[in-house]
Amino acid sequence: MTSAASIALSGVAITRSRRRILDVDALRIDGGQFINLIGTNGAGKTTLLNVCCGLTRPDCGTVTFDRVDLCTFSGWGKSRLRKRIGYIPQRADYNAELPFTVREVAVMGRTARKPLGVPLGRTDYAVTDHWLDTLGIADRRGQTFRSLSGGEQQKVLIARAMAQEPELLILDEPVASLDLNWKFQIIEIVTQLHAQLRLTVILVSHEIQSLPLAADRTILLHNGRITADGPTRDILTSPELAQVYQTRVRIVETEPQPYVYCQPAAGEGGS
Repeated sequence: MTSAASIALSGVAITRSRRRILDVDALRIDGGQFINLIGTNGAGKTTLLNVCCGLTRPDCGTVTFDRVDLCTFSGWGKSRLRKRIGYIPQRADYNAELPFTVREVAVMGRTARKPLGVPLGRTDYAVTDHWLDTLGIADRRGQTFRSLSGGEQQKVLIARAMAQEPELLILDEPVASLDLNWKFQIIEIVTQLHAQLRLTVILVSHEIQSLPLAADRTILLHNGRITADGPTRDILTSPELAQVYQTRVRIVETEPQPYVYCQPAAGEGGS
């Protein structure tokens, strides 16, 4: 089990070009919680993430990371803070054309834990190899990253984040552009990591059908505001989500895992 970070926002707002792009009265994520952050494109999900990580300073309000106000952090303090945050981007956000091997990409996660100028050592490679083995891609470590399939590449990026030994794991649209089988595999991996390590997890997605139902909470963001926040199954079947997505959601209990079925809200009258 690893330590887990907590985050709290109070009265946070950001305005750009006279438009309020984020307006959060109050939000608290306790250490060890698994959070789905959902919303349609342009809802403000990335802006909220950047605020939580200290990358974007709000126009007003307070943001605390483990009860410490991020506004009091110096540049060096924020650099140290980010060492505690593992970030997994969309596969498309990583330049797969760079000629790095799988192991070279994964071990990059260890650089965040090293003082400037200190080379990687045996421990760093051992930790990296552990995660490559845990995720079932140890046999690919000598291959180039770009030679892997999309799902395998995402596994490498997860290994890179976990090699950092984070307290907060952020996944930004981790299954975008993956086929259905890989979507299920990646979500299952993240769910198991949380269950085993109890670190804080924020998974960002606009795809309803790919959300892990095992998450503690789901937060629905719309036009920069939190429209709904609660247990995942309740939020997925809520009137608020139906209105935002124009979609009716049903959860079908199937094996090995439930299936989230979506139907356009306009079709309700005909069923």
